[in-house]
Amino acid sequence: MDQQPIYMFHGYTSYAADHWFPWLEKQVEDQLDVPFIKLNFPDSDHPERHSWDQYCDRTIDGRDGMTLVGHSLGCIQVLHYISQHVFQHLNVLLVSGFDEPIWTLPELDSFTEKPVDYTQVLPKIDRVTVMSALNDPSVPYPYTLSMARRLHAKFVLLPEGHHFTDAGKDKRLPEAFQELKLLLNRKN
Repeated sequence: MDQQPIYMFHGYTSYAADHWFPWLEKQVEDQLDVPFIKLNFPDSDHPERHSWDQYCDRTIDGRDGMTLVGHSLGCIQVLHYISQHVFQHLNVLLVSGFDEPIWTLPELDSFTEKPVDYTQVLPKIDRVTVMSALNDPSVPYPYTLSMARRLHAKFVLLPEGHHFTDAGKDKRLPEAFQELKLLLNRKN
C-alpha cells in the first residue's frame, strides 16, 4: 500500500467497528490496495464538537489529495475538519449526512449551530458524492439532498436502506464502495 489512507468518520452512537465500516475497509484495502483508517470518536453517545475536532487534529495525518468518508454526524464533522485546515484536491464521500439543525436529532444541534462556511470548503474538494436512502427515518433524505446541493455534489438516492444502520442488514454497502472507486478514479 503506497497511497495515503482513506479516513472514515462514524456518526452518533456509532463506533469504528459498527455497520458497514469494517466491510468497506476490507474492500478498499483488498481491492484497491489503499489503507483505510476508521476513526473512533470519543463518547459518540454524547458527542461534543470541540472534543471531536481535537480528536481529528490529533489522529488524522492531513494532506492534500486525501479521501474522507463520513456517515451521519460524521458527515458534518468531515466538513468542519475540511473548513479548519488548508488542503487541496480532496475526495469526499458522505452518507446520510446533514449540515443544519435536524428535527429528528436535536441533541446534535451543537454541531450545526454555526453554519458550515462553504466558501472555505468547496475550493478544497475535487470530487464529492453524497448518498442517502429514500426511507431514512433518522436523517430524512431532504436534509442530505440540501447538503449535497450546497457541496455541488453528485447525489445518489437509494430507494431503501434506512439510515444504513439497521441491525443485521447494515454489514455491507456496495453502493458506497462503487462511489468511492469513482472518486478515486479506479476502474477495478
